[in-house]
Amino acid sequence: MEVIRLSGDYLTEKGVDDGRLNAEQLLAHVLRTGRLQLYLHFDRPLGEEELASFKRLLRRRAAREPLQYVLGTAQFRTLELRVDRRVAIPRPETEYMIDVLLRVAGRRRFDAALDVGTGSGAIALALAAERIARSVVATDVSPAALEAARQNAIAAGVDCVEFRGGHLLGPVAGRTFDLVLSNPPYLTEADWLATDPEIHAWEPRVAMVAAETGLAVIRGLIGGLDGLLRAGGWVGVEIGCEQATAVAAMMEACPGLEGVQVHDDLAGRRRYVFAQQFAGAGNGTGAA
Repeated sequence: MEVIRLSGDYLTEKGVDDGRLNAEQLLAHVLRTGRLQLYLHFDRPLGEEELASFKRLLRRRAAREPLQYVLGTAQFRTLELRVDRRVAIPRPETEYMIDVLLRVAGRRRFDAALDVGTGSGAIALALAAERIARSVVATDVSPAALEAARQNAIAAGVDCVEFRGGHLLGPVAGRTFDLVLSNPPYLTEADWLATDPEIHAWEPRVAMVAAETGLAVIRGLIGGLDGLLRAGGWVGVEIGCEQATAVAAMMEACPGLEGVQVHDDLAGRRRYVFAQQFAGAGNGTGAA
């Protein structure tokens, strides 16, 4: 407990939010136990090797390296994903986008899904692991991110996800899907620079920042949907909380899309835009 108290105070002094909680998580990781066990054995002495390992991790967190990178893992729904500087850290807002999907589209099973800008593979692997989709294609412009996603697929025992490198929808030209999801870059440069050090000093900028007031990548994605979605298929995009009106207008102008919906995240911010391909339009058939 003395180690936790001193370390928590140290992290707080370095500007880390929830310093004590971070110290608990780091120590539990070193001891390969749960946080509760720390309190059940509060008077347990630490060995020299344990203390040295803990101090190495503590120094990394004090330098504002994200906790998930220090631990090497991040939770995403039912998955534990390996994360490092190759990929952005999966966030609860993206987890919740899948809950929104299940609410708007119903608890159906999609034949072929596409995750654009997969990063760590979070969305694609969740769709497969939770049997929301029978097959998934995951794309990313970053070869390093794709390698991280492949590693996560192997660790999760998921074998129905195909990974393809390239920009936006280029890697799937000529194919069709009945579900397209994306958590694309949507921050402006000013937004990026205003984030905490854990974000702008550590996470990959390419996964976060887009031109045209943060809308360039989203515009390119929506502009390529014509002919990609099968009749009755769904598209959903995570967005910045000030972008809902603009993104909804893009979807309304996209041929064949109907029923454009804007949904809030758990904090009440407008963070997701969904639409459905008109049942009498788009591609009703095609291999995915």
